[in-house]
Amino acid sequence: MREDVTVVERLNRALREVDWPEPAEIRARARRRSRRTAVLAATAVLAVMSGSAYVAAGRSVSPEPLVAAAPVPPATAGRAEIPQEALLDPGDVPLKTGTRLGEAGLREPVRLDPMLESCGRERGVPSTAPTSRYSRSQTLLPAAADAKRQRPLLTQDVYRVEPGQSLAVFGLVKLLLHACAEWEFDGSAVLNGRVVPTVQTHRWEAPVSGFAGEESVMVRHVPLAPRTRPAGKPMAETPPVEVTMVVRVGDLVTVVATGPDTVADTVDGNRPDRGLSHAELEALGRTAARRMCVAANPAC
Repeated sequence: MREDVTVVERLNRALREVDWPEPAEIRARARRRSRRTAVLAATAVLAVMSGSAYVAAGRSVSPEPLVAAAPVPPATAGRAEIPQEALLDPGDVPLKTGTRLGEAGLREPVRLDPMLESCGRERGVPSTAPTSRYSRSQTLLPAAADAKRQRPLLTQDVYRVEPGQSLAVFGLVKLLLHACAEWEFDGSAVLNGRVVPTVQTHRWEAPVSGFAGEESVMVRHVPLAPRTRPAGKPMAETPPVEVTMVVRVGDLVTVVATGPDTVADTVDGNRPDRGLSHAELEALGRTAARRMCVAANPAC
């Protein structure tokens, strides 16, 4: 009997010594794969309350991943797990940042723009992106004092893939851009107390490549304002442009995605009004490449 009591006492002591994560970190882990979806869902709810909502705009995520699960090849020699130093630092972003949420993972599929992936599934783009050996992710939130920015400034995933598999990542980007230069997404909206069918056009383009690391591409997602069917009446303002940058250094591939309020608006044709300009985004991609040098195989 005394032996059983001793075991219970040891278990209680061990539990008291566990370093439990903060609630914010637990919530961040739980919603990692749908960070962007959660942001847009909140936006849709606010729009419904105002009486002019549209559903599934922006970076909506289909529950099933584009990448088919596959066995991970044996680990290669060299650096393995991805350190925090391989990710962008909040000070690298020329915008005021606040909370930083992140986590590490194993055998995660390489993910790109979820909305672009949804278009690819609909149009039969084959699943060619690999499953990573290791990954590390982060979400940078805006500064608390910036009341206008309630959504993430950017998210970043860094994946370690087997040698040669990075070709599949950039090959998939090309396939998706070819198949989904323009895509109409059917949804619904609440108008005057009733649900009406809507359609929203999404466009993707790659304005620049080869600007950072050993391989890189910048993908711009340009959504148009959702409109009713069949009248074509606009249901909301035109959503902001979002940018996804894919950069490779050695066996590391990073996907950096801007939030809805991060890319600069353009006024009078070429003057940025707020957010990051095209040149600043390219510079951020080069910084991301330099950060990955500390963990890449081979080293920079």
